[in-house]
Amino acid sequence: MRHTVPILRLDDESTPLEDASRPDGACLVKIYPAVVIGSLIPLDRDEYIFGRDSGCEYELTDDFASRRHASFRWQGGECFVVDLGSMNGTYVNNQRVTQQQLCNGDQIRIGSHIFKFLVSDQVEAMYHEAVFEMMTVDALTQTYNRRYFDDVFNREVNRSIRYERSLGLLILDIDNFKQHNDTYGHLVGDDLLSGMCERISSRIRGDEVFARIGGEEFALAVVESTKEELDAIGRQLCDLVSQDPFPTSHGEIQLTISAGGAHTCGLGSFAAKDLFEVADANLYRAKQSGRNQYLG
Repeated sequence: MRHTVPILRLDDESTPLEDASRPDGACLVKIYPAVVIGSLIPLDRDEYIFGRDSGCEYELTDDFASRRHASFRWQGGECFVVDLGSMNGTYVNNQRVTQQQLCNGDQIRIGSHIFKFLVSDQVEAMYHEAVFEMMTVDALTQTYNRRYFDDVFNREVNRSIRYERSLGLLILDIDNFKQHNDTYGHLVGDDLLSGMCERISSRIRGDEVFARIGGEEFALAVVESTKEELDAIGRQLCDLVSQDPFPTSHGEIQLTISAGGAHTCGLGSFAAKDLFEVADANLYRAKQSGRNQYLG
């Protein structure tokens, strides 16, 4: 994959820029798929074209990107992303755009790739912050990833045992997700994943940890709650997801989840895997008995 080429490539589809002044240090950071080496893309030329074509300034190995998908152009000291008539669209902060002026911290999705736009006096510090976020947060859903969740949950298990503090675990799984993907395509599946997580995150309290632990499987750690409170949260989340369809590039699609729960009062010795096994078993029962429900 090439990140830059020695000369700027402009053709008949590109419009010359009247004022291509640009700030020093502006860049994109590729945050999904997560890589550290090669994640930094300096925007130090007047225009960059992203796409699958080997002639693009940034070549994407991505079946969901068009051959010439989008252009990043400087004009009047501002950076604009311009969709080049791509099949699957260009998105800024989950909104499909044809042309959009970028602001510091904006996220741009091209095919299956997600980039973060950085331009400020503290680009280096923000880059390191973006890399840290990349290693702890799932870029597509903006939830924590499995590695981070396991670390946090193991600490909460230890605190639960030490202080005899209650701890709950919910495992959530999207019903028939493979069928949605096969019917509507991978990018619509991404829309459903991000939309569902945005809806659930609106319900999450500050001391709860929500994470993507598998393709369409998520976990929620709930501290200092009773078994009844945990069960109520599980049922509320199922209702929250199913109450309204989700907007996607294919139109609105109805979605449901199944959930399983596990709870401890912190008495006796146990491990994180013990709670996972109980929650997994309850999730399996919820799936087997009709889906779109919580069992704890």
